[in-house]
Amino acid sequence: MSMNFNTANNTFRQLLGNGLTYRVPPFQRDYSWTEDEWDDLWQDITELFSEEEAEPAHYMGYLVLQTANNKQFDIIDGQQRITTLSILILAGLGFLQDLADAGKDADNNRQRKQQLQNSYIGYVDPVTLVPRSKLELNRHNNSFYQ
Repeated sequence: MSMNFNTANNTFRQLLGNGLTYRVPPFQRDYSWTEDEWDDLWQDITELFSEEEAEPAHYMGYLVLQTANNKQFDIIDGQQRITTLSILILAGLGFLQDLADAGKDADNNRQRKQQLQNSYIGYVDPVTLVPRSKLELNRHNNSFYQ
């Protein structure tokens, strides 16, 4: 059996904005982060934007992926982080929609929402017109996430 290991330092945009999809295999544990882990991540994110402690990037730890096929990877390690970041993006999309609905820079905020959704969350397949999510969780969590 041949094993192939590749390592790379990628941004979240490079990871999800590349046309590939990611799946949490059935044998992986359910999503289990609580407010403690969310708070730690949120503090790390806000520090990226603070004047006195601004850093160009934040190290999020290892993400271990296994190739399922040439367009999909199984997440072996890192599902809690990638799921939480995706949930934060979904919250941001909701906020942009609220701004647009309130008439605040409506056209631009709708466009921002669409671009972020296509890059990080999913898209509508142009041929089948079926929505395609970039992240599929395990059977216990996926229906809630989708």
